[in-house]
Amino acid sequence: MEKKIALGGLLKRIGNYNIDTFDGRLILQKTIYLMQSFDLPLGYRFSWYIYGPYSPDLTEDGYQLKDIFKEVPSMKFVKEEREKQFKKFIKFLGEKKNDPKWLEILASIHFIYKLNRQMSKNDILKLIINKQPYILKKDCEEAWNYLEEVGLLN
Repeated sequence: MEKKIALGGLLKRIGNYNIDTFDGRLILQKTIYLMQSFDLPLGYRFSWYIYGPYSPDLTEDGYQLKDIFKEVPSMKFVKEEREKQFKKFIKFLGEKKNDPKWLEILASIHFIYKLNRQMSKNDILKLIINKQPYILKKDCEEAWNYLEEVGLLN
């Protein structure tokens, strides 16, 4: 239960929790995947699925959180360094924190890159576009550049 309350408290600060729609669930998955890439471990394991990295445990916790979300207080990380990382993460999400396609592209690129660092940029982008044909190459290029800029592809 503590893990769900912590998840809910962080999602309150981010402001993009909505388990009732497909886009809301996609945003939840990609938000938490990307948050963990900022060295903010919440303990969720992700594997590759239709729309990029996916955690069944996170889906389960997300649904269970629905009934108590209103009562969950906003939470901060106890360690100052983690709180700084969380603020960087919030800045990283920026205006696109509710854009499921953008978050999917970011998370997908990052996941494949971390899985196989020997793959070239072009091969990674090709893989994503072939598996997710509704994603455009220009959007992948933009996402790749953004991930590089913030230091998540190193």
